Amino acid sequence: MAEPALALSPLTSPAEQAVLNADYGRLAGEARLLPVKVTAFYAEKLAAELAALGHTEGPLHRVVYPSRARLSQRAPGEVADFVDDRANMKTASKAIVQKYADRVLFLATPLCAAHCQYCFRQDVLSEMHGDDPADLSDKLDALVDHVRAQPAVREVILSGGDPLTLSPDALHRVLARLQGLDQLHSIRLHTRCAVFAPQFFLKGEKYRLLAGPRLRLVHHIVHPYEVCGAVADLLARLGGLGVRQYNQFPILRGVNDDAGLLALHLRRLDEMGVRNLSIFAPDPIHYSAAFRLTLDRLFALHDRLSAETPSWINATALTFDSPLGKFRREHLVSRDRAAGTALFRHRGRDILYHDLPAALDGPGDPATLLWRGDTV
Repeated sequence: MAEPALALSPLTSPAEQAVLNADYGRLAGEARLLPVKVTAFYAEKLAAELAALGHTEGPLHRVVYPSRARLSQRAPGEVADFVDDRANMKTASKAIVQKYADRVLFLATPLCAAHCQYCFRQDVLSEMHGDDPADLSDKLDALVDHVRAQPAVREVILSGGDPLTLSPDALHRVLARLQGLDQLHSIRLHTRCAVFAPQFFLKGEKYRLLAGPRLRLVHHIVHPYEVCGAVADLLARLGGLGVRQYNQFPILRGVNDDAGLLALHLRRLDEMGVRNLSIFAPDPIHYSAAFRLTLDRLFALHDRLSAETPSWINATALTFDSPLGKFRREHLVSRDRAAGTALFRHRGRDILYHDLPAALDGPGDPATLLWRGDTV
C-alpha cells in the first residue's frame, strides 16, 4: 500500500523536506542535475537555522536543499547550459574553456565539497562526473601547451568543480606549472570551500600555496550567515599571509534578495578584507526559476545599493553571463515586455535574454532571510 502523501503547508517541515529530497533525487538523474551533497560543517549551520525558524525555507537550506519551487517552477527560455561551456572548449580536453582572448578557464576537477542548488554548471559537471577522469598531468600538459600557443593569454582561472578540493600535491603541481608561465599576469582560483569545508584549506597547509605571486583567491560567499567564527578565522589567516581575497556571488530569490541583506553582506566582507567583485544574475538554465528574479527587481535592488551605500560597497557590479562572456545591465539595448525578453549587446553581438515572468517572482521575507535579527 502506498504511503499517504504529506500535506503541504506554506512552510516546509523537515519531514516534507525529506520527501522533496527524494523527489529531487529522481529528477536529478533524469535532468542531469547535481545530487544533494552537504558537508558536516555546513550541516551545523543548517541545524541552527532550522532551530531558529522551525522550517526548511531558510536561506542556507535553499542553498543546498531543493525547495518546492525548485521542483515545480519552469520559465520560458530555460536551457541546459546557458553559457555554452561546451562550445567554448577549445581543445580535446573538456577541462579547458576559453571565451576571451586574454583568459582561459581550467576546470581542474568536476568535484565540489558540497553541491549548490543554484549551480549554473550542473549539466556539464554531471557529464564530467560520468567520464573516466583524465590524469591531471595530461590535463595540465594540455593547458600549458594551449596557453603557450596564445601569447595574448594573460590569466588562467581555476574553477570546476572546486580546485580547493584537490589534494595538496595536486594543487601544488597546478600552481607550480602555471607560475612557470611568465606570460601570465594572474592566476585566479574560485572556491566555495571556505564556507563548505574550511578544513580543506588547512590540509597539508594548502592555504600557504595561495600566497604565491600573481595568485588571486575568489570566494563565492552568498549570505552573511555562511561566515561563522571558523570561516572568519580562515579569512583572517589568509589575509595575514597576504593572500589577495575577493568574492562574487549570485543574487538568489529566497536566499539574499533583499537590499539590506546585500548591504550587510558586502560591508562585512569589506571589514574582513575581502573585496566583492560582482553580483551575478542566475543563468536561465533548467530548473533555475526558483532562484531567479525579474530584471525589474534585479535593477531595483542594484539601484538601492547604489543610492544608499558608500562607494566601497556600491562599486560592486551587477553582471550576467553568456556564451560570449560577462555582460552588464549597461549593455541593455531594448526590452519586449509582451514577449518577456530583453536584448543586450556585448562585444558587437546581440544576446537575447528571457526575463523571469513576474508571476513567478516574489521577494524573500527579510525576517526569514535575516533570521538572526541583524540590521544594517
